[in-house]
Amino acid sequence: MSDNFRIGLACVLGLLWCVWVMVLWIKNRPKTANASATKIVAFASQTGQARLHAEDFIASLSDAILLPLNQLTADKLQTASEVHLFVSTYGDGEAPDNGRTFIRSLTKISNNALKQVNYKVTAFGDSHYPAFCAFGKQVFTELAERGAQAIEPLICIDASQPQTQTQHSIANYSDVAVTQIRQLNTGSPYAGLYLIELSAANLSWQAGDILEVLPPANNKQLASPRSYSIASADSRFVENNQLKLIVRLLTKDDGTTGLASGYLTQSCQAGSQIKVKVRANPACQLKSEQAPLLLIGTGSGLAGLIGHIEQRCHFADAGPVWLIYGERDAEFDCHMQTELEAWQQQGVLTRVDRVFSRSTHATDTEKAKYVYQVLTQQAENVRCFIKQGADVYVCGSLEGMGKSVDKALLEILGEQTKQQLSEQERYHRDLY
Repeated sequence: MSDNFRIGLACVLGLLWCVWVMVLWIKNRPKTANASATKIVAFASQTGQARLHAEDFIASLSDAILLPLNQLTADKLQTASEVHLFVSTYGDGEAPDNGRTFIRSLTKISNNALKQVNYKVTAFGDSHYPAFCAFGKQVFTELAERGAQAIEPLICIDASQPQTQTQHSIANYSDVAVTQIRQLNTGSPYAGLYLIELSAANLSWQAGDILEVLPPANNKQLASPRSYSIASADSRFVENNQLKLIVRLLTKDDGTTGLASGYLTQSCQAGSQIKVKVRANPACQLKSEQAPLLLIGTGSGLAGLIGHIEQRCHFADAGPVWLIYGERDAEFDCHMQTELEAWQQQGVLTRVDRVFSRSTHATDTEKAKYVYQVLTQQAENVRCFIKQGADVYVCGSLEGMGKSVDKALLEILGEQTKQQLSEQERYHRDLY
């Protein structure tokens, strides 16, 4: 058999394989939200966990559409025969951003109007919060009141409870090497904040995605993974796939450290191997690098902000970026000052406002101590920036910062404009 024949045969077989894969993909891919289908899988997810479960589930269905809960309108519900909902509860019983309008859409449906609909709700929550799975419970009840028939009782999944890891799930994690661990607030009397760099040659991610870190086994039991915002631009732009995290060391009342934060910042060192997995987080991925971008965050929330700033470095036509960042003390907490100043000089960052809640130093914004105060004081500039088509990206603590920023934006923009910002997927919140 000649070499030319072998090469030709290999090409033909390769082409046939590609065609077969394409046929399978076309046959089994989920339909778009606009397609007509009687089976619907919908998700309300802030960090991507509920969305991931919805995507896994729809793979088992032959004729269904997948869509965010906000897009499950009254018309779609009333023509459906089977609905599977995967919904998270956010904060104190709130709906995730991509599920906020769903309950409002249900008010357009009269009682007993959904008798033909069979439904199932899988709710995700954290029992550390008093309103555990509250949004999932509300969705379940509202559907029942309108005559929908529950396929089975409400399923509640508690994120605070360790989940047993099977060998299959462990296999989904990759081993990556720690290349550097550096404390950003050396000498600070407050909890340490660390920049951790990983060599992640086999991983792919986008700015806004999340890295799940699997701590080592404790008492022969594997711990549940911990999630961290990736502090790097898209992997396609990162040299040698160096992935960065910014981690706050958690110290409990009894003096012990957090399982994952203690492991990453105190136990690991350069050369350590850790198990990780990238979790896509579409709610925090930006559709355009050309649109203006308002970044707001505090503390370790700098991670999500840094990822998007780095991303813009790779686009000559990137839109303006306004950074508002808060920490405790100007003496110890001017994190990544060198990098931020360089980005300003390059024109990547067009405005930076830094505030310090426990510092006596004056700031450029009338001695503001919190990021929401900067927004309030710069209300007119905020309105103008958003009118130019800006995305808003908020990263950090939900309690305090996240809620105060949300309230400030409501006061500045008004309910209708703020709602439009969410519906247009321009309001991104990575809060924990």
